[in-house]
Amino acid sequence: MSTLSATVDLPVTAYTVRDARALTLALVAAWDSGVSREDLALLIDDLTADVVDHASAEASLVLELSLADELLRVGLVDGSAVRPVADDVTRLGGHWALAHRWGDEPYQNGHRVWFELLPPLPGPEAGGVVAGPADMAVFAAALTAAVGTIDGVVAEPAGVAPESGTT
Repeated sequence: MSTLSATVDLPVTAYTVRDARALTLALVAAWDSGVSREDLALLIDDLTADVVDHASAEASLVLELSLADELLRVGLVDGSAVRPVADDVTRLGGHWALAHRWGDEPYQNGHRVWFELLPPLPGPEAGGVVAGPADMAVFAAALTAAVGTIDGVVAEPAGVAPESGTT
């Protein structure tokens, strides 16, 4: 098992998000990672924009990337000792659902926000397994339980009719 890694200092400027995206995509392409470039671009843009929004103009950020086997981990470290407030998951537009895992942690005199990506599962044309309707119903029920109501719309599991009021 080999691990590839890179660390890049990023100043906070009007171009930080663009630079973080370009560097990340170039490194991941050079490493020949199988992760989705589209998912990676969305996640690195969202992560960097959020950190830049909370960073001071004098701040410097450190972009960290590592690839071990097929797992890509991307982190962004800032010098602020203030940990980010947990965001309302509905505000994220679903981007974090693209990540295998994500989180934040204290790091030296600041903190690190990170996410991990894996390559997409192979489709049936590559011998992959496709979930059947029963698997999808279980997934839908679990998702509904986890999410509940979003923007005033109650999600119903597949095959369950919404309750109607009595008249």
